[in-house]
Amino acid sequence: MTVCIIFMILITFLFMRFVDLRPEVSPDFFFGSNDPELAQAAAIHDLFPSDEFLMFSVGARDIFSPRYYDRLLSFSEDLAKIAGISRVVSVATGPENVKAASKSPFWRPLLISDDNSATLIIAFIDSNASPDLILEVEAASALFSDGEAFDIRISGMPYIVEQIRRSLVYDLKTFSTASLVIFAIILLMVFRSPVIALGACASGITAIFLTLLILQMLGQSIGILTANLAIIVFVLVQSQVIYLTANWRQLGESEGVGAVRRAVFQTFRASFWCMVTTLLGFATLVSVAAEPLRQLGTGGVVGAIVALLTCYLLYPVFLLFAVRRQPEVKVSRDAGNKKLARGFQYGIGFCLILIALATVPGLFRLNTDPSLLSYFEEGSDLHEGLAFVDRNGGSSPLKLVVRLKEGGRLDTESGYEAMWRLHNDLLAEKNVGTVISLPALLAEANSHPLAFLLPWREIVSLLSLGINNNVVTSFLNEDRDQVLYLLRMKETSRVEPRNEVTERLQGIVTAAGFETTLVGGVYMLQGRLSDLVTRSLLTGISMLLLLFGMIAWMVSRNWRIAAAMTVTAALIPVTLLGSASLFGIPVDIISAPAISVCFGIAVDALIHLALALRRNGYPAKGEAAIDNALRDQYLGIVTSSGIIAIGFMIFSISAFPPTARFGGEIVLGALFAGVAALTLFPMLARLFVTSLRSA
Repeated sequence: MTVCIIFMILITFLFMRFVDLRPEVSPDFFFGSNDPELAQAAAIHDLFPSDEFLMFSVGARDIFSPRYYDRLLSFSEDLAKIAGISRVVSVATGPENVKAASKSPFWRPLLISDDNSATLIIAFIDSNASPDLILEVEAASALFSDGEAFDIRISGMPYIVEQIRRSLVYDLKTFSTASLVIFAIILLMVFRSPVIALGACASGITAIFLTLLILQMLGQSIGILTANLAIIVFVLVQSQVIYLTANWRQLGESEGVGAVRRAVFQTFRASFWCMVTTLLGFATLVSVAAEPLRQLGTGGVVGAIVALLTCYLLYPVFLLFAVRRQPEVKVSRDAGNKKLARGFQYGIGFCLILIALATVPGLFRLNTDPSLLSYFEEGSDLHEGLAFVDRNGGSSPLKLVVRLKEGGRLDTESGYEAMWRLHNDLLAEKNVGTVISLPALLAEANSHPLAFLLPWREIVSLLSLGINNNVVTSFLNEDRDQVLYLLRMKETSRVEPRNEVTERLQGIVTAAGFETTLVGGVYMLQGRLSDLVTRSLLTGISMLLLLFGMIAWMVSRNWRIAAAMTVTAALIPVTLLGSASLFGIPVDIISAPAISVCFGIAVDALIHLALALRRNGYPAKGEAAIDNALRDQYLGIVTSSGIIAIGFMIFSISAFPPTARFGGEIVLGALFAGVAALTLFPMLARLFVTSLRSA
């Protein structure tokens, strides 16, 4: 016991000393810096250097009033003074005034809402800006905001990323901590032993600390998905702790070290195969291109191994000091009651099959490409601000770099006319809110009274000078044969996948006599991410089922039992994913890993049941072996599924929708997995026994 306590204290000290729990969420958090999906985005940045930017929608009753203009000017000047903001573009700093901006082909779509209820401010951010920049921006906005008279709402990827990071930090502190407390209380209530509850929690927390410490040593920081890794590791430990404790309580009269040793020997084999299955599930994510999924895969592999080690090296020590109470679950051997129980199992089992079949159509309509707005709670300031910006010009940037099919320079009058036609064609696409391009900029420059004296090439050259902020270099490359179109895409009205929309836009480019050389922006990255999430779900689950089928046979040494286990396990992801689609729940990158967690819960129960069947003489003893296996493992399955469902229930009330979806899916999955293991699996096993005898 002393060695065990010293080890836990040492791990806790190292964790507190070296592990940074602040999630790192960057504007390109969808992918890692070395991913091929970011290669085109990097190439666009090399051709057309630009900074990240914040957007402010500033609403008022009358945006054309002098009072509004003066207040807008003061707010713009205050923003420009904030360290880290390199340039501010607003109606008060760009065009002559609001009325002039409303008539400009360049400024109108860029800075004025469609209904003239607000103007937009764009604040460009230095790459080395302070992490406290968003706090300063929020303080300045709060100082000037005055209800309907001057209503400021913030948007833009840096702000969105910061809000996601804050939500993750809050959930990590609040909901993870609360879940740990709930787990401890439930364990205490179920096993009625403070020593067992303390040992289970101490082992789980040590596993969390050790996992995060190892990941820190491997150079992996807390990310958008690994923020939930702590509670996943804790659940992996508790799942095996519960089965170990249940088996320890099922033993005969032996006490002390002998009883603990027998329980460990009886449970370890099942726990080992559960760990292998869970590890393989996470390992399927390691090769995925999306950085968050890779991080979760690596963390899950480490966590699965650590969970097994802490469960069997630390927790058994606490059992030595616990008072063993015999379980109160009694299985009647009355023939009538047995018949009734089997009828109940068959009824529930067939209901689960019908539910799974009913959800199958939903698998073909999975929403793995949700709107950016789905990451934030409806009615929140960020959601409403983002929705307003989206309705008035779009909120998600998409960058298209194009050139003429036959080649040639674009700083000519014919080039200008071709670019202008493409500008209007892109703007006609229903998912495009605003198009910011060189021809719109040139059209604004051409409105000058003396502009007719200069040819197009000279106007372009003048706008390329430092005195004009080198504005052309943000749209036209040095050789003047490639041009950038910056599109602000609409999210609220989109019903098609982003990739389909992007492909259609590229078709518009081709029809206009151009060819697309590069595609980038958050809109494109989210579309690619959607494909990766879908692919990881389908291929990952298919591979898991195949591997689990092999493991099921190795555990049971009976192909009928292995088939029953695989069919039962397969219903879990089918039901969860299908029902999510049918009820319109998006499967985003944060909530998608819940499927793997639920699969692991189902696998644990099935493997423990399969080994219990072998111990009780299946298939030789037929249905008697099934009844005895259920009697032995009933407590562990019910307790494990129930504790996990209740523990994750608190996540479902999170104000961060992806976390709420993550928790809700695990709650439903845990309950479904527990019921399926106790009803559907024995039903299939009995059917296979009957078929074996009839054969």
